[in-house]
Amino acid sequence: MEEQTGIRQRELCELLGLDYKTVAASAKQLGMSTHDYLQQETGWILKNELYYPPTNSSQNEKS
Repeated sequence: MEEQTGIRQRELCELLGLDYKTVAASAKQLGMSTHDYLQQETGWILKNELYYPPTNSSQNEKS
């Protein structure tokens, strides 16, 4: 099995069509870090400062 390469926070925003400044402002308004906010809103998982796509098992847990 091939290990996936993670992406940085700004790359994730670009990939998903999110404006980083808007993400940061929304996170601040909610009293969250941008890392926590992006994980909550996108389902992508932060590990060692890099984001990885959600796995099927974590998606099933949210359903």
